[in-house]
Amino acid sequence: MGRHRIKKTFLKLANQRTTFHLTFFLLVLILGKITLITFLIGIPFILAGIFIRGIAAGTIKKNISLAIKGPYQICRHPLYLGSFLLSLGLSVISQNFFVFLFFLIFFPLTYIPAILEEEDILTEKFGDEYINYKKTTPCFIPSFKKIDRYEFSWKQLKKNREYINWIIIWLLITVLLVKSYYIL
Repeated sequence: MGRHRIKKTFLKLANQRTTFHLTFFLLVLILGKITLITFLIGIPFILAGIFIRGIAAGTIKKNISLAIKGPYQICRHPLYLGSFLLSLGLSVISQNFFVFLFFLIFFPLTYIPAILEEEDILTEKFGDEYINYKKTTPCFIPSFKKIDRYEFSWKQLKKNREYINWIIIWLLITVLLVKSYYIL
C-alpha cells in the first residue's frame, strides 16, 4: 500500500510539468534580470534546447510508433533533455538564485516520475522492441554515437505543437530584454 501511494504521488508530480513550466516562466519573467554576460552564457543552452526539442517533435509520432531514430538515438527522452536545456538557459539569463533553485528542485520532481511512467507505458505498448531500445540508448544523458538517417517532418512538428514553445520562449526573452534595458 505504501509503495502504491508513493507511485501515485510521483505520477501526480509528473502530470504537473505544465504547471511547473508556467510557474517557472512567471518566476523568470518577474524575478529575472538579463545582463549581457548572462545572456551570452544562457542563450546557447536555450538554442540547444529549442533545437533538440524541435528535431524530436518533428520525429516522434506519439502513440503511433516507437521513435528510435535521430534524436531518439542520443537519448530516450530528447524532448525532456531539450526542456532541461531551455530551463537551464532561462535560469542562467534570469540571474536570480530563487529561479535557479526552483529549477533545481522542481525539474527533477516533475520529470523523473514522467520518465518512469512513460517508460512503463512504452514497455507495455511496444514490449521487447522498447526493452531492446532501452539497452542500447541512454535515458537522459546523451550519447553522441552514430545517428542513423531519420524522418523529420515540419508537419509532425506542427502537429505536436512545438511552435507554441518557441513563441513562449521568444516572448519571454523579449520581455526580459525590454524589462532589463528600460526598467532596471
